[in-house]
Amino acid sequence: MMMRPVMGAVMAVLVGVACVAQADDIEAAKARRKERNAQITQILKAGDASEGADGYLVAKAGLDATKTGVVNAENADRKIGYTAIAKANGKTVEAVGKQAAAINQARARAAQK
Repeated sequence: MMMRPVMGAVMAVLVGVACVAQADDIEAAKARRKERNAQITQILKAGDASEGADGYLVAKAGLDATKTGVVNAENADRKIGYTAIAKANGKTVEAVGKQAAAINQARARAAQK
């Protein structure tokens, strides 16, 4: 009978660790996005990528490997953020992405001026 309380305590610790790890992932994603912001701005200004309606960057065909890596890393970190926002607000990741798309597209237009 002692096994149930022990298993409950183990599960509580595991859930707590998972929550801390998720918070660390979110903060790390924010930091990476901040670090690559100038690169993303440059890629957008050059027309090498655009803001998609889903909240993610869309690379133009023929984009070189380095810029493609930057775009892919940005999209991966955006997904981490969108997932956290969706979970906190009871929305889908897709809905959060679409909301972010409107903001991202407006910022991209302003950056091109």
